[in-house]
Amino acid sequence: MNNVMLDLETWGTRPGCAIRSVGAVMFDPISGGIGNEFYANVSDESCVMAGLFVQDDTAAWWDRQSQAAQDALLVDPKGIYVVVQMFHQWFRKNKGVFIWSQGANFDEVIWSAIAHKLGQRPPWKFYDVRDTRTAYEIAGFDARTVKRAGTYHNALDDARHQAYCVTQAFRKCGWDAGV
Repeated sequence: MNNVMLDLETWGTRPGCAIRSVGAVMFDPISGGIGNEFYANVSDESCVMAGLFVQDDTAAWWDRQSQAAQDALLVDPKGIYVVVQMFHQWFRKNKGVFIWSQGANFDEVIWSAIAHKLGQRPPWKFYDVRDTRTAYEIAGFDARTVKRAGTYHNALDDARHQAYCVTQAFRKCGWDAGV
């Protein structure tokens, strides 16, 4: 199991924006297995100190999200530099190779920009970046049809859901353990 699904909750939609939390799961898109998980909240202050920005429209969007999603972000926030180091160590310890995210231009791109800004290099190769939406399109799979568990906009719950959906897309293509 060397695939990692990454999900970020952020204060913006562009590289350089501050992040609120990081969720990730190890998964096998062929068997559907879910492995070790990572979750960390990030302190707003540390993002400001690192020169990351908040977009006003995203802050307004957060005001409209569920209380459960907002409350989860307040538990044990850590500094952005610490979270970057923790996540990269977790990725290496779990022998991650492929990094997946929901969209080719969001989570991984924002994470890599932050890591580089902090003098870190992501532990994956640029050619090992994967995108859920491309997998869904190839499979003719609509992830919106999958019943959702957990809290929307909780990074770990979102990562679990996205990993499950990628597995379902692979199965629709016949790429499962039974083939």
